[in-house]
Amino acid sequence: MINVEENKYKFIELLKSISREGADISGLIYKLEHSDFFEAPCSTVYHLCERGGLCQHSLNVYEELRRLVDMHYPDRDKFSEDSVIIVALLHDLSKMNYYELTAKNTKVYCDNGTKRDELGKFEWKSELGYRRRDEKDRFVYGHHGQNSEYMTSTFIPLTLEESVAIVNHMGGDDEYKPFDLTPIYNKYPLAGLLHAADFLATFVLEAQNISISEHLDDE
Repeated sequence: MINVEENKYKFIELLKSISREGADISGLIYKLEHSDFFEAPCSTVYHLCERGGLCQHSLNVYEELRRLVDMHYPDRDKFSEDSVIIVALLHDLSKMNYYELTAKNTKVYCDNGTKRDELGKFEWKSELGYRRRDEKDRFVYGHHGQNSEYMTSTFIPLTLEESVAIVNHMGGDDEYKPFDLTPIYNKYPLAGLLHAADFLATFVLEAQNISISEHLDDE
């Protein structure tokens, strides 16, 4: 069960720790608090498709990225803490106000069902779920990574490497084809690390419903 209020507090405290000159952190926090960011799901079907999933995922990616940076760049001179916080917490910013609640009909198979298909008897059951808002009702700029980078940059001046990392964090996703991201990940290590952190959070931790604290405690 995701603790929405606890995650919101953690997220905002991390944002407040950013010391980037020219950053409008209070404006960003205001924007987030007047959106659905802290209650939004992270997807409609796959990882963390539940209330508070987007914020939980962002925190998971931050912890994974912090761990990877500490492991591979232990002197901490390569990437500032500001950079780690910014790209991890805000890489999915464009999912803010992106989803909406909807009712979905699902088949529930049972012996006394009044309907039948090739798998047997069933009844229809209505369940709440999520779907993408119509494009006229959500922010549209480019693909998912570009949307997040643009939205982030309106509040925080980004370095080139931070911009590259956010834009390309999805790796080989269909949105990015036919581009070869290998040169980007070779030239900008933060982009590769963010992609790895996002991948691990999504397909390892969240797929197994493991909290980030449990994962770190096992190491």
